[in-house]
Amino acid sequence: MSDFTEQAPVEGLKFDSSGLIPCVMQDARTGDVLTLAWMNLAAFRKTLETGLVTFWSRSRKQLWVKGESSGNTMRVAELKLDCDGDALVARVLPDGPACHTGEGDCFFQTVFKNKAVLGEIEQADQPALGWGARFGALMDEVRTLLQERKTKLPEGSYSTYLFTKGLDKILKKLGEEATETIIAAKGEKRSELVGEMCDLVFHLMVLMVQKDISFEDIRRVMETRHRGDDAKPAPDTELKVSRPPECEPLEKRLLNQLEPGLHRDVTRALELMYRAHAGQTRDGGLPYATHPLEVALIAVENVKLRERDEVITALLHDVLEDDMNTTPAQLSQSFGDNVSGAVVLLTKMYKRDGTPKELGLERYYEGLRRAPGWIKAVKMCDRVHNLRCLPSSGRSAEEIEKYRKETRANLLPLAASSMDQRLLKAGDLLLKELYK
Repeated sequence: MSDFTEQAPVEGLKFDSSGLIPCVMQDARTGDVLTLAWMNLAAFRKTLETGLVTFWSRSRKQLWVKGESSGNTMRVAELKLDCDGDALVARVLPDGPACHTGEGDCFFQTVFKNKAVLGEIEQADQPALGWGARFGALMDEVRTLLQERKTKLPEGSYSTYLFTKGLDKILKKLGEEATETIIAAKGEKRSELVGEMCDLVFHLMVLMVQKDISFEDIRRVMETRHRGDDAKPAPDTELKVSRPPECEPLEKRLLNQLEPGLHRDVTRALELMYRAHAGQTRDGGLPYATHPLEVALIAVENVKLRERDEVITALLHDVLEDDMNTTPAQLSQSFGDNVSGAVVLLTKMYKRDGTPKELGLERYYEGLRRAPGWIKAVKMCDRVHNLRCLPSSGRSAEEIEKYRKETRANLLPLAASSMDQRLLKAGDLLLKELYK
């Protein structure tokens, strides 16, 4: 599906004697330099094919996609070759920190400063920052300093002492500071409480660096909880309905790959899905509920659809079509209009409203063509799993070929001319299943 991505012929690309070329990653939005790594020809071609930055690991002697284990991928906006042809710049959209330490970029260790020049930069006209932004910038500076201290362990530094002593000492100090904060809060001196809070936050940041937790990790969870969850009861991830035994390992696999902040809402979606598909089976005899779980896993693992609404929509994509007792209004009330609208777009609504099938299908595919990229990607994940199940479905060769033809005509074009890398990835998966 990468045929839809604009590519210029590569001429003059010069690899070194080891078959490698350096590639600098630059944030396409801010211009910040993020990291540097190496590509061989295979990594370069893979980057062009997938739209995700792919390198050659000199230590492991294998290709690796940036963020394949951490989830902190980099989508390529543009690849640029230098005048000599022996170095690349990848302008990217990073999804999370670039550095394995949790820092936003890998260049956080300062080896030289020219204060006069830095002063000129600081005096340049800049938009005024609010107190929250100033505090955030300061916290980022402190965390960067702590990361540098952990790496270099300079003598005489208190943070060096903590990092040298290890996790148990850090946790002990964090506990002490928490206790002192509580005691100060019971008192009347505001300045003492502020000081203890500062000590507590500092030691919490030391723990973050020790355990490779970034502010981005915390931001993602906090953002999820901020979407109205603060007014709801504490997360309850115990299912209140029974599940088919075949679904349990799939469910665990899915939850293990999602941010903990998503577990409560995903569990609620699982409960609704199990109720809607209770007693239903697939053509091959498996409980029907295995299908939406497999679709969600394809979406999460292969296409990287990991946001709340994306995962829930993948799990619920068939509930309106297969259970007349479930309604769009119920989905809106439980999960919001975004999920409800997405599931409606993924549902052949003529089965519910009595519209003639031909007209209903025409409206269905027209709705998908106008849908956001992530909804199209969910539909493709659904079709990928259906195609994988065809050999055991018991359908005739004629029926299978008709299904494939309909897929080629109506679903493959959904990724045409798109620059959405996740949609392109879903299209690639669908294309491979069609032509196995």
